Amino acid sequence: MKALKILAIMALLASTVACGSRQKKAAAEPAAEETKDMSEYLPQLAAGSPAPALELNTPDGEPIRLADYAGKWLVLDFWASWCPDCRAEFQAVKDLYAKAAPKGVEFLGVSFDDDGDAWRKCLDEQGFAWKQVSNLIKRKDNPVYEAFGIHWIPTMVLVAPDGTVAGSALTAKDMEALLSAKI
Repeated sequence: MKALKILAIMALLASTVACGSRQKKAAAEPAAEETKDMSEYLPQLAAGSPAPALELNTPDGEPIRLADYAGKWLVLDFWASWCPDCRAEFQAVKDLYAKAAPKGVEFLGVSFDDDGDAWRKCLDEQGFAWKQVSNLIKRKDNPVYEAFGIHWIPTMVLVAPDGTVAGSALTAKDMEALLSAKI
């Protein structure tokens, strides 16, 4: 019992010291949003490699192929309605679309939803201005997830007019920087 109390006190002291050192560091530096290096979650598609073939349906059943966008810059936005990070990024992607579409950049939303009703409800709520597609297969079982080497959603892949991968990003802000460098 005594040993347990000693361990608890030691743990409390260690956490107090650790929190105190973080507080001192934070006070010495200007307040900044803490960012985590998420680069390990980017798709493993090398820039310059051919984008995998893709054919999925819109909510109305219209088949859309990646080849339909040949000759155009295309942002593929991989997401799902059940993904809180995706939902948090929706407005930023809409803002990016508003900036990039007038420059001739096309967008295609690729959902990893497996519940068609939830997907369509989300689309109705969001009113995306660009086409949305899905095969309604769970993300981890989805051949699109595998083909594009997706490790995290939201993820965006930029496809060049020649059908090769020009880069990828996890946020709209990062995609905007990539578009600025490429277009």
